[in-house]
Amino acid sequence: MSSQLVLQVQQMLSPGFENPEAIIGRCQLNITQASTSHFVVMEVSPKLRVYGGQASEPDATITMPLDTLELIAAHSDQVDFRDPSVIGSIQLQGDRDLVNYFGKLMLTPSQDTMDRLDPLLERKCEAYGMQSIKRVDSITELALLQTLADCKPIVITHPKVPTPYHQWSLGALVEKYGEVALRVRSKDEQETMGEFITRMQQAQHEKITEGHTKAYTEGCTLPEVMGAEFVPPYFSLHDYIEPQIWLGNVPTHIAASSLHRDPLDGFLYQVMGRKKLLMYAPDQAPYLYPMKAYNNYQPCWVKPETPDLERYPNFAKARPIEVVLAPGEMLIQPAGWFHVVYCLDSPTFSVSHFYRH
Repeated sequence: MSSQLVLQVQQMLSPGFENPEAIIGRCQLNITQASTSHFVVMEVSPKLRVYGGQASEPDATITMPLDTLELIAAHSDQVDFRDPSVIGSIQLQGDRDLVNYFGKLMLTPSQDTMDRLDPLLERKCEAYGMQSIKRVDSITELALLQTLADCKPIVITHPKVPTPYHQWSLGALVEKYGEVALRVRSKDEQETMGEFITRMQQAQHEKITEGHTKAYTEGCTLPEVMGAEFVPPYFSLHDYIEPQIWLGNVPTHIAASSLHRDPLDGFLYQVMGRKKLLMYAPDQAPYLYPMKAYNNYQPCWVKPETPDLERYPNFAKARPIEVVLAPGEMLIQPAGWFHVVYCLDSPTFSVSHFYRH
């Protein structure tokens, strides 16, 4: 069994393997099955090595049931580590950056995702030459569909959502939804809305690790009981995948969401605080160093706030469009537009929907 697991993990990691950051580290993967444990070591040095056994003094340790590993392997094109049924079965220790690195290597894009994103690079599209994003008070559904077809981002300044933005505060969230389960960060780390807001208010801006140490929900699923409060005023709720919540306290110089692109059209509704986005048209992909391994969204290696031009020289050619979202505004973001998000205020609260079509 152990040799089969080594091969399985090797096959999961190899297709998307790349290491432009020259990461070096050793991660112990402990796979449990009933009363039995199997041990696999995942190592970058900076080349990839996968082998059986127990590492002495690993930089990180991941413990998960065999069922979870098999689920990730079978559904690498759609699994979301933010899903409580996945991350809630995993125990994590040590270097969370290294855990993130190996987790992303396990992902693969579906054919549908590649069919949505890949043609955008060669598409001749007037919107790719935009220098600013138009702001409109409102828009008809027909005009919105045309805007999406034209791959043209816009900001709607007065969208009519069920519960107006000015009715929300941290106190209102705690009063109404404080006992609601909000976020699972690992098997041992689960929080209600009230617990998260308490941690968020006490957060110190120390070293930030995506998905783990930010006092930020990072797009976990919006609790179902809250869904009716934030439905976009276009189409019907069934036209969107599960909405995501972006709530927290993030320093202004750190990316709240690192540079990435989504394969579906996005609706980002800003509820509290302001957010700044740097957006890049889909044809700028060669300058942004998108990762080979991804599924539901495609991250990039380069960090616009601290670009390493020796490692990523083409980024010097990238042309961003800056847009600031104020509370009550909604960004319509066509599929394939790269974007990085910064919080200009704390606390910050947004809800995103992705249009399935």
